Amino acid sequence: MQMGSIRSAINSIGAALGGKPSTVDANAFRTVMRQLAGCVTVITTEENGTLYGFTATAVCSVCAEPPTILIAVNKTARTHPHIDRKGAFAVNILADGQKNIAEHFATKGENQFASVEHRLSERGVPLIKGAAAQLECEIQQRIPIGTHTVFVGQVIGTDVETLAPLVYHDARYGMISHI
Repeated sequence: MQMGSIRSAINSIGAALGGKPSTVDANAFRTVMRQLAGCVTVITTEENGTLYGFTATAVCSVCAEPPTILIAVNKTARTHPHIDRKGAFAVNILADGQKNIAEHFATKGENQFASVEHRLSERGVPLIKGAAAQLECEIQQRIPIGTHTVFVGQVIGTDVETLAPLVYHDARYGMISHI
Protein backbone atom coordinates (compact mmCIF):
# COMPACT_ATOMS: atom_id res chain seq x y z
CA MET A 1 0.00 0.00 0.00
CA GLN A 2 1.37 3.45 -0.90
CA MET A 3 1.81 6.12 1.78
CA GLY A 4 -0.96 8.21 0.19
CA SER A 5 -3.34 5.26 0.38
CA ILE A 6 -2.45 4.67 4.03
CA ARG A 7 -3.04 8.33 4.89
CA SER A 8 -6.36 8.20 3.00
CA ALA A 9 -7.41 5.11 4.97
CA ILE A 10 -6.43 6.76 8.27
CA ASN A 11 -8.34 9.90 7.34
CA SER A 12 -11.39 7.80 6.43
CA ILE A 13 -11.27 6.09 9.82
CA GLY A 14 -11.00 9.45 11.57
CA ALA A 15 -13.95 10.79 9.60
CA ALA A 16 -15.99 7.65 10.34
CA LEU A 17 -15.37 8.21 14.05
CA GLY A 18 -16.75 11.71 13.71
CA GLY A 19 -13.36 13.40 13.83
CA LYS A 20 -11.53 15.47 11.28
CA PRO A 21 -9.05 13.76 8.97
CA SER A 22 -5.67 13.59 10.72
CA THR A 23 -2.89 15.90 9.64
CA VAL A 24 -0.41 14.06 11.86
CA ASP A 25 1.74 11.40 10.25
CA ALA A 26 1.44 7.98 11.95
CA ASN A 27 5.23 7.68 12.32
CA ALA A 28 5.46 11.12 13.93
CA PHE A 29 2.69 10.10 16.32
CA ARG A 30 4.56 6.89 17.23
CA THR A 31 7.76 8.87 17.86
CA VAL A 32 5.95 11.14 20.29
CA MET A 33 4.20 8.24 22.04
CA ARG A 34 7.57 6.52 22.59
CA GLN A 35 8.29 9.35 25.05
CA LEU A 36 5.37 8.28 27.23
CA ALA A 37 6.79 5.87 29.80
CA GLY A 38 4.44 3.09 30.78
CA CYS A 39 4.24 -0.02 32.90
CA VAL A 40 4.80 -3.20 30.95
CA THR A 41 1.93 -5.65 31.15
CA VAL A 42 1.01 -9.00 29.70
CA ILE A 43 -2.67 -9.21 28.82
CA THR A 44 -3.90 -12.79 29.14
CA THR A 45 -7.03 -14.79 28.47
CA GLU A 46 -8.16 -18.35 27.84
CA GLU A 47 -10.51 -19.96 25.37
CA ASN A 48 -11.39 -23.65 25.05
CA GLY A 49 -8.44 -24.69 27.19
CA THR A 50 -5.84 -22.70 25.23
CA LEU A 51 -4.03 -19.83 26.96
CA TYR A 52 -3.21 -16.59 25.14
CA GLY A 53 -1.15 -13.54 26.02
CA PHE A 54 0.66 -10.53 24.62
CA THR A 55 2.84 -7.70 25.91
CA ALA A 56 1.13 -4.31 26.12
CA THR A 57 1.47 -0.83 27.56
CA ALA A 58 -1.96 0.41 26.38
CA VAL A 59 -3.68 -0.01 29.76
CA CYS A 60 -5.47 2.74 31.67
CA SER A 61 -7.46 3.17 34.86
CA VAL A 62 -10.98 4.48 34.18
CA CYS A 63 -12.58 4.78 37.62
CA ALA A 64 -12.48 3.32 41.14
CA GLU A 65 -16.24 2.96 41.68
CA PRO A 66 -16.75 0.46 40.27
CA PRO A 67 -13.10 -0.46 39.69
CA THR A 68 -12.75 -0.26 35.91
CA ILE A 69 -9.84 -0.23 33.45
CA LEU A 70 -9.43 -0.22 29.70
CA ILE A 71 -7.04 -1.95 27.34
CA ALA A 72 -6.50 -1.23 23.65
CA VAL A 73 -5.93 -4.30 21.48
CA ASN A 74 -5.07 -4.32 17.78
CA LYS A 75 -7.81 -6.09 15.84
CA THR A 76 -5.17 -8.15 14.00
CA ALA A 77 -3.56 -9.40 17.22
CA ARG A 78 -3.81 -13.15 17.67
CA THR A 79 -5.29 -12.71 21.16
CA HIS A 80 -7.99 -10.19 20.13
CA PRO A 81 -10.76 -12.64 19.13
CA HIS A 82 -10.13 -14.78 22.21
CA ILE A 83 -10.49 -11.82 24.59
CA ASP A 84 -13.62 -10.77 22.73
CA ARG A 85 -15.27 -14.20 22.91
CA LYS A 86 -14.13 -15.03 26.47
CA GLY A 87 -15.44 -11.72 27.79
CA ALA A 88 -12.65 -11.68 30.35
CA PHE A 89 -8.94 -10.93 30.57
CA ALA A 90 -6.18 -10.34 33.09
CA VAL A 91 -3.62 -7.56 33.19
CA ASN A 92 -0.34 -8.84 34.62
CA ILE A 93 1.80 -5.83 35.59
CA LEU A 94 5.32 -7.19 35.23
CA ALA A 95 7.97 -6.70 37.90
CA ASP A 96 11.30 -5.07 37.04
CA GLY A 97 13.01 -8.47 36.83
CA GLN A 98 10.59 -9.83 34.21
CA LYS A 99 12.00 -8.30 31.02
CA ASN A 100 12.43 -11.82 29.61
CA ILE A 101 8.68 -12.44 30.05
CA ALA A 102 7.86 -9.13 28.34
CA GLU A 103 10.04 -10.07 25.38
CA HIS A 104 8.63 -13.62 25.32
CA PHE A 105 5.03 -12.39 25.00
CA ALA A 106 6.02 -9.65 22.52
CA THR A 107 6.64 -12.34 19.90
CA LYS A 108 4.17 -14.73 18.33
CA GLY A 109 4.44 -18.35 19.24
CA GLU A 110 2.50 -21.46 20.02
CA ASN A 111 2.07 -22.60 23.61
CA GLN A 112 3.51 -19.37 25.04
CA PHE A 113 2.79 -20.44 28.60
CA ALA A 114 4.83 -23.68 28.47
CA SER A 115 7.94 -21.92 29.83
CA VAL A 116 6.23 -19.27 31.98
CA GLU A 117 5.15 -19.96 35.54
CA HIS A 118 1.48 -19.13 35.95
CA ARG A 119 -1.72 -20.17 37.64
CA LEU A 120 -5.32 -19.99 36.50
CA SER A 121 -7.82 -17.75 38.23
CA GLU A 122 -11.19 -19.12 39.31
CA ARG A 123 -12.48 -17.94 35.95
CA GLY A 124 -9.68 -19.73 34.08
CA VAL A 125 -7.70 -16.66 33.06
CA PRO A 126 -3.89 -17.08 33.32
CA LEU A 127 -2.08 -15.07 36.00
CA ILE A 128 1.71 -14.84 35.65
CA LYS A 129 3.66 -15.71 38.79
CA GLY A 130 6.06 -13.07 40.06
CA ALA A 131 4.13 -10.14 38.55
CA ALA A 132 4.12 -6.89 40.55
CA ALA A 133 0.32 -6.78 40.39
CA GLN A 134 -2.61 -8.36 38.58
CA LEU A 135 -6.11 -7.27 37.63
CA GLU A 136 -8.71 -9.79 36.51
CA CYS A 137 -11.51 -8.19 34.51
CA GLU A 138 -14.87 -8.92 32.92
CA ILE A 139 -15.57 -6.97 29.74
CA GLN A 140 -18.29 -4.36 30.16
CA GLN A 141 -17.94 -2.61 26.82
CA ARG A 142 -16.19 -2.96 23.46
CA ILE A 143 -15.35 0.19 21.51
CA PRO A 144 -13.91 -0.17 17.99
CA ILE A 145 -11.54 2.71 17.21
CA GLY A 146 -9.47 2.63 14.03
CA THR A 147 -7.19 -0.40 14.02
CA HIS A 148 -7.96 -1.29 17.64
CA THR A 149 -10.73 -2.30 20.00
CA VAL A 150 -10.86 -0.67 23.40
CA PHE A 151 -12.08 -3.24 25.91
CA VAL A 152 -13.50 -1.69 29.07
CA GLY A 153 -13.22 -4.17 31.92
CA GLN A 154 -14.68 -4.17 35.40
CA VAL A 155 -12.09 -5.44 37.85
CA ILE A 156 -13.31 -8.60 39.59
CA GLY A 157 -10.04 -9.63 41.24
CA THR A 158 -6.69 -8.15 42.22
CA ASP A 159 -3.33 -9.21 43.57
CA VAL A 160 -0.43 -6.95 44.56
CA GLU A 161 3.15 -7.79 45.52
CA THR A 162 5.70 -5.33 46.93
CA LEU A 163 7.76 -5.30 43.73
CA ALA A 164 8.82 -2.42 41.49
CA PRO A 165 7.19 -2.53 38.04
CA LEU A 166 8.98 -2.97 34.73
CA VAL A 167 8.63 0.16 32.58
CA TYR A 168 9.01 0.83 28.86
CA HIS A 169 10.25 4.14 27.43
CA ASP A 170 11.67 5.04 24.02
CA ALA A 171 11.78 1.37 22.94
CA ARG A 172 13.76 0.34 26.04
CA TYR A 173 12.88 -1.53 29.20
CA GLY A 174 13.85 -0.04 32.54
CA MET A 175 12.86 0.32 36.14
CA ILE A 176 11.65 3.15 38.27
CA SER A 177 14.22 4.58 40.65
CA HIS A 178 12.63 5.81 43.84
CA ILE A 179 11.69 9.46 43.64
